[in-house]
Amino acid sequence: MISKREEHLLSTLTETSGRFYRWIALLLAIVLWGLYAYVHQLRHGLVVTGMRDEVSWGLYITNFVFFIGISHAGTLISAILRVTHTEWRRPITRLAEAITVFALCIGGPMVIIDLGRPERMLNLFRYGRIQSPILWDVLSVSTYLTGCILYLYIPMIPDFAMLAERSSLGAWRRRLYKKLSLGWTGSPQQWTLLERSISVMAVVIIPLAISVHTVVSWIFAMTLRPGWNSSIFGPYFVVGAIYSGAAAVIFSMYVLRRVLRLQDYLQPVHFRNLGLLLLSFALLYLYFNINEYLTMGYKFEGIEKEYLTRLFFGDYAPMFWTVQAVGVFIPALLLMAVLGLGRHQSFTIPGVALASFLAIVGAWAKRYLIVVPTLSSPFLPGQRIPWEWTHYRPTWVEWSVTAAAVAVFLLIYALFSKLFPMVSIWETRDPDAVPVEAEAAAPAPRGWGAISSIPIILITLTLAGASLAHAGETRKPRKPAPTALSLEWQALPADKLAAASAEEEPPDAITAGRVQHSLSQLFGQLHFGSKNAEEQKPPSAIALKATLKDERGAPVAMQPVSFSLRTSFGLVQYGSRPTNEEGKAELVVRERRYGRYPVLVAYGGDEAFGGTRAEISVDFGLRPAPGLPTAGVLIAPYATAAIGLPFVIFYGIMWVVYLYAFGYLILWRVRRAGREKHPN
Repeated sequence: MISKREEHLLSTLTETSGRFYRWIALLLAIVLWGLYAYVHQLRHGLVVTGMRDEVSWGLYITNFVFFIGISHAGTLISAILRVTHTEWRRPITRLAEAITVFALCIGGPMVIIDLGRPERMLNLFRYGRIQSPILWDVLSVSTYLTGCILYLYIPMIPDFAMLAERSSLGAWRRRLYKKLSLGWTGSPQQWTLLERSISVMAVVIIPLAISVHTVVSWIFAMTLRPGWNSSIFGPYFVVGAIYSGAAAVIFSMYVLRRVLRLQDYLQPVHFRNLGLLLLSFALLYLYFNINEYLTMGYKFEGIEKEYLTRLFFGDYAPMFWTVQAVGVFIPALLLMAVLGLGRHQSFTIPGVALASFLAIVGAWAKRYLIVVPTLSSPFLPGQRIPWEWTHYRPTWVEWSVTAAAVAVFLLIYALFSKLFPMVSIWETRDPDAVPVEAEAAAPAPRGWGAISSIPIILITLTLAGASLAHAGETRKPRKPAPTALSLEWQALPADKLAAASAEEEPPDAITAGRVQHSLSQLFGQLHFGSKNAEEQKPPSAIALKATLKDERGAPVAMQPVSFSLRTSFGLVQYGSRPTNEEGKAELVVRERRYGRYPVLVAYGGDEAFGGTRAEISVDFGLRPAPGLPTAGVLIAPYATAAIGLPFVIFYGIMWVVYLYAFGYLILWRVRRAGREKHPN
């Protein structure tokens, strides 16, 4: 028995207007232009983009984080509402789950597009290390995509069986639906197995969705870069993902309601309830933003100072404050107005939809501000390099590929709406139209109730020290005597350094080292905080000796001589030492430095002696072979079990659940139950 509203829903699969074809043509044109831009990038390399070695990530990684983010709320909201048996969620589950799958299909390949040579993606599987957050990301996203596809497909099986029996659909469609229905007959045993499979998938998809965007945040947080080195990035990204994902679900509901005329299914109560959810996460996201930037901005020092200066008051300030206003403040105020004030309830649907659109735009811009400003503000600022190398400006290639990515997402979503019903028929069917053996019903939707800068002007004070001119003094009749500096160096023997280090080491440290050595012998590569060979080896020690003499070769005593080392980033000052009676000043330099570096020694002079300087090349030792430290439990040259086993166990369990929920319950038992009812 098919009701009138179900007939209208099914008519959206066959009735197509000219506007739909024009929309598809426009999206295809954008996709083809983006494909041309990507081919141009493949031919000429990443030099056609705005990315350089300083700012190596741009729009592509921004798109990756954005699409992975909006994919979360669809399945997450659907799973939570399904687990809590919330009845009003029935019309929105499928369109929300479709957003998840299609966003993941667009977000994942953005990483490959970001590579100058996409074939090098294979190196991740050839030489991948389990300690790498990038490998974690590949593992989590692929597992999540598989789970979301199954979670979208399994509840559609009864609808496929019903569509396969409709003569109004084309023959090729009926054959497709017949294959996808997996022999569904609607027997009580099949309904029981289907409900069990959906319940299992709904339970496991919730922690999986949370883990995925946490792992995405670790790509940034596991570095020492200013702006990324934050332990709050995991929950910060998860809340932002749910916020933007919920906005995407609401905005798609608004568009489908108008285009497909689904007013009978997508009612104001759905917009109100999801609007309350969006408002809750908007306020929560605002809290995380305040917590993230206030802790750094309150201190405003260290490596974050330049980053925050550019973000709050510099070249990124207009975009930063606009994003905070458009992406968080205005949507929150708009939601409060249309949901909290009774006189504005007639604007609930357009108001919530507008707030959702602003949140989506703000979410993409926020991802851009997370990626680019940090890379533009490194630890060591570049010197004497082109401006373009440290300031990222996307080129037409990147904008074209980004537009194509959005167009592909909309294209897949539009085609999906014409091939499959966007609302679950069996879950929203009236009780009179549901077969007796079906356990799903669609009661009338009910409401939830309440779910639970100021610009700072930087004043730079330039202190100009005025040199006191001794104009009134009479010049001394003689000029300062010229001086000469000689410099020599000597590497101190390693045995003397080791003996000195052993004398300084307390007995407790020696005992702890023996215990750690025993544990490492017992557990193999599971280290327990033991020092690696690089840390145990003392730093290179170089003895520098400078001799200061006058023009007659006599030593100049009790004069300060300064030592410094020249690097490609500037001078490293070692300080000053006074000369003794023999005119010699000695300095022992201890640091982990390799290769040859010029060491400079300078004497500034005084009224009696003129200034002078000397330079010598010092060898700090051979450079070690490239490699990773061997001390950490998580970071080591080998696959440490401490970080490998949790990932393997967690995502391994997910795949086992997939095999049970889909392979055993659906492919095996549901199909067998269908054959038992219809043996022919």
